Amino acid sequence: MFKKLFLPVGLLLSVIISMIFPQLGTQVKQIFGSSLFILLIFLVCGYQTDFSGTKFNKSFLLSFLVCGVLSLLAAPWLGVGIARVFQLDKLAMTGLIVMACVPPTLSSGIVMTETAEGNIMLGVMMTVFYNLLGVLTMPLVVTWTLASKTDIDTNPLKMFIQLLLLVVLPFAVGFGLKKLLKRKLPSFCGYIPSACVILLILSFFSSANAQFKAYPVKFLLLIAAAGLLMRVGLMLILWFGGVFTKMNSADRKAAIFTAGSKTLTIALAILAILDVGNGPAVIPCMVFYFLQSMIDSALAGKMGLSAAKKREAENA
Repeated sequence: MFKKLFLPVGLLLSVIISMIFPQLGTQVKQIFGSSLFILLIFLVCGYQTDFSGTKFNKSFLLSFLVCGVLSLLAAPWLGVGIARVFQLDKLAMTGLIVMACVPPTLSSGIVMTETAEGNIMLGVMMTVFYNLLGVLTMPLVVTWTLASKTDIDTNPLKMFIQLLLLVVLPFAVGFGLKKLLKRKLPSFCGYIPSACVILLILSFFSSANAQFKAYPVKFLLLIAAAGLLMRVGLMLILWFGGVFTKMNSADRKAAIFTAGSKTLTIALAILAILDVGNGPAVIPCMVFYFLQSMIDSALAGKMGLSAAKKREAENA
C-alpha cells in the first residue's frame, strides 16, 4: 500500500510545498539540476528491466505496434487539435503540444498499472521501448507539429543528441550493469525513480511559482480544461486501440496507464532545448501532469478494487 501511495501522495505534497515554500524546490534545482534526476531514473529503470518473461508472439507485436503508433504519432496531433479548439496562446500551445509528443511517464505508469492489476510486464515493455523509440520520433514530431503553429526554433539533431545522452545512455549502462553484476538491487532502490520524479516536480513547480501566481486564473482554468480533455482522449484512444487489437483487460489497463501517459521529465527537457523552459510554456505541462497523476490514481485504485472483488467472488 505504501509503495502504491508513495508517488501520488508525494506529487501532491511537492505541489503544495512548492506553492507555500518555493525556496526549498529552488534550492534543490540549483544544487542538483534536473539532468541528474533524469539520469538516475533511466539508470535504475535500465537495471530493473527484465525481458526474459516476455513472449514476442504476433498478438503481442500487433498490440505493441498499434499502441506505439497511437502514443508516439497520433497523440501529438490530438494535442494540436485541442490547442486549436481552446485557442491557446503561442507558449501555452507549445507546452501542450510538446507534452503530447513525449513518450510514456517513466515510473508512475508502472505503479498505476500494478495498482489496477494490469499486465505489469507489458507496461514495463511499453514504457521502456516507447521511451527509447521516442528519442527517434520526438525530434521529428515536435518539429512537424510546431513548425506551422508557432515561431519556436526547433533543432531535431540537437534534440536527438541530448535525448541519447539523457535517456538511451543511462538506460544502457543500467541494463549492462545488471548483466555484469548479476544481482538484484536492494528493495529501497525501487523508490528511486518515483523519488526523482517527486523532486523534479518540486523543483520545477517551485521555479514556476511566480509564473503561476502571475498567470490569470481564467487561463489556468482554460489550460486545465485542455489538459483534462487530452488525458481523457489519450485514455480512450489507447483503450479502444486495445479493443481493436483484441487485447485482454489486463493488457488494456497497461496500455492506458503507460502508453497513454506522458512524461513531464522529458517534456521539460524538450522545452529547455527549445529555449522556452523557463517561461509560461512549462505551465500546461505541469498542469497536465498533475491532472494525469490524480486521474490515474483514482481510476487505477477503482480498477484494482473491482478486480479484487471479482477475484474474491470467483473464489467464493
